[in-house]
Amino acid sequence: MVLSTGHNRVRTAVFISGTGSNLKSLIKFSKTKLSPISINFIVSNNSKAKGLNYAKKFKIKKKVLNFKNKKLSENKLLSILKKNNIEMICLAGFMKILSKNFIKNLKEKF
Repeated sequence: MVLSTGHNRVRTAVFISGTGSNLKSLIKFSKTKLSPISINFIVSNNSKAKGLNYAKKFKIKKKVLNFKNKKLSENKLLSILKKNNIEMICLAGFMKILSKNFIKNLKEKF
């Protein structure tokens, strides 16, 4: 991957479930001059995840999905990622296993 000088960064969604300590580090890194990524979306399966506070603090879009119906949640998630032009996802303490079908569709749609 070529390092960016501030533009053409890889649009990234970070998936979290808890405190967001990994997310905080990723956001901090994304703000550096040579970072190849920008954090553009935060996804959580836990509406009480403290890491969601970083969305407000850093003005990043967020979505909470409960994953009770895994197929429906994953399809909704794929739609959200595409709508927001997300190019990469990062699982940062995300406590749900994504299905093979989700990964397959992610590869096909992006």
